[in-house]
Amino acid sequence: MGNGKELIMLVDDNPANLRAGKNVLSGEYNVFTAPSAEKMFGLLENNKPALILLDIEMPEMNGYEALKVLKEKRETRDIPVMFLTGKTDTSDELDGLNLGAIDYITKPFVPSLLMKRIEVHLLVESQKRTLEIQQRELQYYNENLRKAFSTYVSGDVAEDVMEDPSRLQLGGSKRNMSAIFTDIQGFSTIAEKLDPEDLVKLLNIYLSGLSDIILEQKGTIDKYEGDAIMAFFGAPLNLPDHALRACTAAVLMKYKEQEINAYLLEKNLNAIPLFTRMGINTGDMVVGNMGSERKMNYTIMGNAVNLAARLEGVNKQYKSRILITEETVKAAGDTLVKRRFDKVRVVGITLPVQIYELLDTAGTASAETLEMVERFNRARDIFENRDWAAAEEAFEAVLQLDGRDGPARLFRDRAAAFKQKPPASDWDGIFNLSEK
Repeated sequence: MGNGKELIMLVDDNPANLRAGKNVLSGEYNVFTAPSAEKMFGLLENNKPALILLDIEMPEMNGYEALKVLKEKRETRDIPVMFLTGKTDTSDELDGLNLGAIDYITKPFVPSLLMKRIEVHLLVESQKRTLEIQQRELQYYNENLRKAFSTYVSGDVAEDVMEDPSRLQLGGSKRNMSAIFTDIQGFSTIAEKLDPEDLVKLLNIYLSGLSDIILEQKGTIDKYEGDAIMAFFGAPLNLPDHALRACTAAVLMKYKEQEINAYLLEKNLNAIPLFTRMGINTGDMVVGNMGSERKMNYTIMGNAVNLAARLEGVNKQYKSRILITEETVKAAGDTLVKRRFDKVRVVGITLPVQIYELLDTAGTASAETLEMVERFNRARDIFENRDWAAAEEAFEAVLQLDGRDGPARLFRDRAAAFKQKPPASDWDGIFNLSEK
């Protein structure tokens, strides 16, 4: 009605009661009156009152029956109803309250008491509506927060963290985890050949495909740097099998890349097959919210992280795709199909580490891959025993299975070189890598 007053509907078959009630209420409220339940339902089609004062003893449809209908209809079930009646038995009052009335007042009523009880009930209803709005807003906020968080971690991780936000405390903590770094070989050359729009399209297809796999394995994506991905497994949730998850993700990403290459070729987006190199390491890392109070990044750091980053680049020297450390091998268990390379010192890290190339998992590896790994590891044992001629022949046997195998060619050529000029007798077998 435009005056800011709340609307109350007074329903009574006695005209004198309607006049008396309206005289009491109209000073504070807008009042509609109805002489029957049927008239009340007609008014409710275009009006929604803050409260209904309902008589019980009425012809055709009494107040109890009217309240049942109100509660059955979606449009009216939330309208609070107070009985205002001449029925004074306690059993009548209980019947009314059991049907869903918020109060039961007998006639003749005391005007000041009626007004105060209406005031209290409307205040309670107002607070309840405010709480419902706040709950809807909070639900909307949580759903959007969950959606945003799920772009960085898997949906399962997002749900767990939303249930226990203490998992994301300010600052960092040391935790045993697995880190993975990826990068596309020769991407600058690919980028030079593409229009900016096609380059962005290619990157979105590629990063979406690989990121989905990381998230499905409950990994956390730390950041993207152009075509490169940095991710980790084991935070914010503790994952006892974080090493296996990281390795599984790497293998699945390798296969996903084949699908992406076929799609890009079909859509004429890129004729040069993408080849992603990956480095994985497992160890103690510091993880947490780092930066400033105004700008934070949930990230990892530490020597174990740096080693994973270095391994991604070491792939260039071995012509390999996925390099992992012995720590990752031990933590991941026996399900990895891998071949042993060297014990190396990478740039910036003093202690030598034994590295392996991860090729597949036991459940998905082909018979050809398993045979190649067996031949390679046998040749590697011969190489370690410094039988250079036999090692050269053994790696040549690996190349007979796949003449394009870069690591086998590297070790064959190395064995041939050592056959001509053996290393010093006190050489510890560790290779110092000078390139990142």
